[in-house]
Amino acid sequence: MARPSRKPPVNGSEQQPAVSSVNFKTAIYARLSSEDKEYDGSLENQILMIEKHIGQTADLTLCATFSDNGLTGTNFQRPGFENLMDEIRRGRINCIVVKDLSRFGRDYLEAGNFLETIFPRLGIRFISIGDNYDSFDPRCKGEYVTIALKNMINAYYAKDISEKIRAAYKVKRQNGEFTGKVPPYGYLKSPENKNKLIVDAEAAEIVRMIFRLNLDGMGSYNIARHLSGLNIPTPGHYRYIKGIHKEERYKTLQGWDITTVKDILERIEYVGHLAMGKTTIIGGKQKELPREDWVIAENTHEPIISQGDYDAISEQLRQSNERHHNRGKYVNREELPENILEGLIFCADCGRAYRRVSNTQRDKKTLRLTFICVYCNQHSPKYTYRHFRQDDLYECIYTLIRNEIDRCADLRATLVRINASESEQNRKSGLDAEIQKSKTRLDSIAARKLRLYNDCADGVISEGDYKLFRKKYDDEEAALTLTLERLTGEKDKLHPSVYEGNNRVALIKRFADEKVLTREMALALIEKITVTGDCQIEIFYRFGDEYEKLENLIKESEVA
Repeated sequence: MARPSRKPPVNGSEQQPAVSSVNFKTAIYARLSSEDKEYDGSLENQILMIEKHIGQTADLTLCATFSDNGLTGTNFQRPGFENLMDEIRRGRINCIVVKDLSRFGRDYLEAGNFLETIFPRLGIRFISIGDNYDSFDPRCKGEYVTIALKNMINAYYAKDISEKIRAAYKVKRQNGEFTGKVPPYGYLKSPENKNKLIVDAEAAEIVRMIFRLNLDGMGSYNIARHLSGLNIPTPGHYRYIKGIHKEERYKTLQGWDITTVKDILERIEYVGHLAMGKTTIIGGKQKELPREDWVIAENTHEPIISQGDYDAISEQLRQSNERHHNRGKYVNREELPENILEGLIFCADCGRAYRRVSNTQRDKKTLRLTFICVYCNQHSPKYTYRHFRQDDLYECIYTLIRNEIDRCADLRATLVRINASESEQNRKSGLDAEIQKSKTRLDSIAARKLRLYNDCADGVISEGDYKLFRKKYDDEEAALTLTLERLTGEKDKLHPSVYEGNNRVALIKRFADEKVLTREMALALIEKITVTGDCQIEIFYRFGDEYEKLENLIKESEVA
């Protein structure tokens, strides 16, 4: 491996370690947190630096690049890093290169666990360019203490700089400066001062339209449909086409939804005030704070909407929410029954996940739970996309699974019948005879090879004759071994173990006695469920290909 020496030059020349004959499937990992941006440049610069290093190292082949932008290094719950680990587990990557250890992670305990335990066990080579560290370089074998100290320093640095950044943000908020990553739709960050908002004339006109339509009596749903009908870009798509962000999910023009319209109508920024500190981090998760805990700075930028219009709409929204909650007893999410199909059911028409919605009946006591594709519902004529009652949907899916359980039982009965048939017994007897014949012949060849060796050693036959006969016996032995494997495979095809050892069958048998659909059953058996608006349900089961193999074996046997 050609790389700079960590030791000083000797006699005016650098030591060069031997070049490895192994070619490593290499991945780049780069990370940039929000507080690092002022100090470490861009994510692109990190990647370019690592690419240059890989290009100059003979035994590294770049296979993939993974990155996390704006994410802290104090934990490893990062999408880019998790995708990298998935590729490692699949055997597609066996080398990781980072700019320095702080980019890999600032949790010194977890980082040390990866470097000292997990990666060595997986045979993963780890290279940190800035730290001159290469886990496969013999000169770095004793560097674990140094690396652990660097990881500890990185962890304390992360904690220190986070506290300083939070303090700086607090001061900026108190001074009425904008501290968010993306400004509200209708505004841009000032080129002269990124903490000040200026009006985006094009988007601001759409904001005024939304407020005007709502004041004229049009509800959020109809406003969303109206904007979609005019092919007006949603805020996400607008920012994408303007180059404000590069998130691919906003690349395609999609319809407006109610949530986006309501969010615009509720934002206090449109009257020239800044509302900051709306969320906090509790237990590693982001939590919304009540409005009274927000930091609101007044008259910090040019308004788009008048205070009077904003107050009128705020009152309308308050009354609407009050009417909604007074229709029946409000049910907290924690009080709802378990959503058995959460994360498993999708719309066959648009591909989005189905959502379970809850409301109370007119008696204000009965809870009604339904499943719906919110996107297709919002874009269907008069809001009429099909809802599915939870109980009906559960029963339908359980019936389909029950049919699969019965199908499994029928499969076993077929196997028993085939195994007990006279033709199958005769076939097995014939196979047993051929298997025994092949084994006897293999034993005979082994004995002949031993005698042949002894004859050559005693000078009875020449070395040339020995090689000639030995090759003949080796070829015959190889052919007989293949024949024996084929015969044994044919005999075992319909053996009960083929059925019992099938993953799909084992899962189905596990839930054969269940009388209703359960979350455990759904997660174990189902890959995903798709539903169309006209109630066509399709279940994609786990291990489907193994089940098909078993059915094909039965068909082959019945034909035979």
